[in-house]
Amino acid sequence: MKKQELKMYSKIVTIIASIIGLFVFVSLYLVLPIPRGNKVDSDYYTYYKNIRGIYYISVEHSLELINHGSWGYLKDVDESTFTVLDNQWAKDATHVWFGDKLIENVDAKTFHINASGVAVDKDNVYIRDYSGSGSYSSYISPSHSGIDVETAEYFVYRLGSKQDEWMRDKDYVYHYDKRTDVDRNSFRIIGEDWFIDKNYVYLTVYNNKTQAWDLCRIDSLQHPIEPGYCYFRNGRNVIYGDSVIIRDIDIRRFEEIGVGKYLVNDMLFLNGEPFLKDSLDVKNATFYFYGRIATDKHHVFFDRKQLDDINAATFRQISDEVFEDRNYIYTIKENSWKEEYPFDKKRKE
Repeated sequence: MKKQELKMYSKIVTIIASIIGLFVFVSLYLVLPIPRGNKVDSDYYTYYKNIRGIYYISVEHSLELINHGSWGYLKDVDESTFTVLDNQWAKDATHVWFGDKLIENVDAKTFHINASGVAVDKDNVYIRDYSGSGSYSSYISPSHSGIDVETAEYFVYRLGSKQDEWMRDKDYVYHYDKRTDVDRNSFRIIGEDWFIDKNYVYLTVYNNKTQAWDLCRIDSLQHPIEPGYCYFRNGRNVIYGDSVIIRDIDIRRFEEIGVGKYLVNDMLFLNGEPFLKDSLDVKNATFYFYGRIATDKHHVFFDRKQLDDINAATFRQISDEVFEDRNYIYTIKENSWKEEYPFDKKRKE
């Protein structure tokens, strides 16, 4: 009896394991491109061909699709004329695809990616349309701002990445497919977020009403210039965001000391506003922990809070996250970003 029960349980386990295995295989088959197949063009990692057809995959390794990325088979492909143009574009004799999505009303015969990476055919420049209604294919559309097909180019790179919201041709600069009134020949990005031409300083600012990014003219260009994070030195002026917060002073010191926090000469600013103005001796102050700890001979501050239990005159840093005064050792707490008091405090032996 026991042997029969054991055999029965063994069969049940085998059947369950088989069902689970089949479910996993079918799920992977539907969720992942199986079999992997071979690259259509060895220069690009996004277009593959297997026994089921040609597919696009946005990641180099299929298992990455579990966390991010997309893939899909291309429909109605003429494999004899299919050509990969770059990692996002492909075409055959009569169709053009962006990823795995068919782009309609394109002249496939003349469609190509120019030397700058711009998608064009004989009549149109094709752009990423960020005002799309949700359909992926609606993100690609012909430009409506009259960009010259022959001279269209990308020219703005941020941290090494092409910013496809910016384009120019022989005459104009375009931002999100809108013609701007900047000087075409001198307009350029400086730092990560600022732009200048020969006349002005600019910043892109989000417009909540239109839910779009606008290019705003902030100030007439002066020299010298120094871009920072949120702050910009423009000759004798200092800009924060889209506002000039200091005008016409001799700037001897322009230094970032923390997120949103800058020193301008002997003035300290946080998010564009004077900070600890009448409390801290800024000229002789020392800053630690991403600028959140500020000290002078008489005070120690954590953000806006004065830490009265610390002897400021003897307070000094021992290592990255350890400090001392004459009586105590202070160690930065692990969750100090959320605390009003940043230290674990221990009396010296």
